[in-house]
Amino acid sequence: MWHRLSFHQLAFRFFAGLCLALLLPKPADAQQLVTDISDPLIKVESTFTGAEILLFGAVEAENMFVRALAKDVVVVVRGPSEDITARRKENIAGIWMNYGSQTFKDVPSYYAVASTRNLRAIATPEVLQRYQIGFENLKFAPGKNENLNGEAELDKFKKAVIKLKKKDKLFVESSGGVRFLGNTLFRASIALPAIVTVGNYSADVYLFRDSKLVHVQNSPLYITKSGFERFIFQMAQDTPTTYGMIAVIIALFCGWLAAVVFRKS
Repeated sequence: MWHRLSFHQLAFRFFAGLCLALLLPKPADAQQLVTDISDPLIKVESTFTGAEILLFGAVEAENMFVRALAKDVVVVVRGPSEDITARRKENIAGIWMNYGSQTFKDVPSYYAVASTRNLRAIATPEVLQRYQIGFENLKFAPGKNENLNGEAELDKFKKAVIKLKKKDKLFVESSGGVRFLGNTLFRASIALPAIVTVGNYSADVYLFRDSKLVHVQNSPLYITKSGFERFIFQMAQDTPTTYGMIAVIIALFCGWLAAVVFRKS
């Protein structure tokens, strides 16, 4: 049986439906984060003294209620993985000698993290560890152990590797390095040193709302040699025997030329 609803009943139902639509979450594939890199391809030449990449993006708000929630953005740039051996020196009988070493596998050759504020204020330690955000949360897979006495010694070697990487500006952390330009737009500037490793990099952008991770966006970054340096690099990688023979011939020629010049003088 049909019943005629009054104007007040219709208005109430419409308002309730509108509120429900605004409060319901959007589908999982809804785009919440859009990012891009100013220059995804960096060419390394003989005059390369480092570079600076600009990562920018926008946070899309689903509705008026989400706009009011606190949001944070964390940018993590990782370089190709490499194996590193850390050695410890000790004074033995007045002589400084290597005493103990530790090899770590799959260590990022470059690691930079920039955030809107301190990482501990953005997310819980469990979330930071899960996504390896921050130096102390990086997972170094141990390789061959030499003279180690448990996890405490392993942690000391790990801190030594991080310290050396930070000294060479290959590990960089910038709290406040991500800045919002208004309510939705943000930007972050990441510095690359001159000794940066050539290879494939990744730039991951994490969006947090009220300390909860809600979206992750990935952008590729490539660093490659260019010009004559690229030719030499490719020769050393593709035909190492030919590269070695040419290097020996050049060294012999330079030695002969130097002997001739000094003999005449």
